[in-house]
Amino acid sequence: MTSRTERLGGAGAPASARRARRLLPVAGLVMAAWALLPPYTGPELNTEMRVEVADHVIPALVVVAVSVAVMLLPRREVLPVLPLVAGFVVLLAGLWMVSTHIPLVAQATRGEVPWSATVYHAAPSAAAFVLGLVWAVAHWSDASA
Repeated sequence: MTSRTERLGGAGAPASARRARRLLPVAGLVMAAWALLPPYTGPELNTEMRVEVADHVIPALVVVAVSVAVMLLPRREVLPVLPLVAGFVVLLAGLWMVSTHIPLVAQATRGEVPWSATVYHAAPSAAAFVLGLVWAVAHWSDASA
């Protein structure tokens, strides 16, 4: 039987679990790049650029900063809880993105905006939220360190 720490990918976890935890910042960079695309590519929406910056660019830059910090800072020796905090920051960025896209989904439901544009525009926000949730759960055992 495996311990809770091993299941969550802690120090005694299999190499594959530790490797997966180390890939979370890379996934954060990929997700951030994806989140930056909708304001500049894909179907056109009638949205001001300042709104797009607040809904996509700022949260994506936060995820980039957190991902790079986790990759570069010595987390195990000095800051063992940094990956957990980073996961919560990514989760909050994803929550911000999801909450700012609720009106767009409501417009699509009323038929004011095409669903194809809505899905293209809002999908990165859901991905950011899920990534933050996975990241926080994967590093939850770091809180006991």
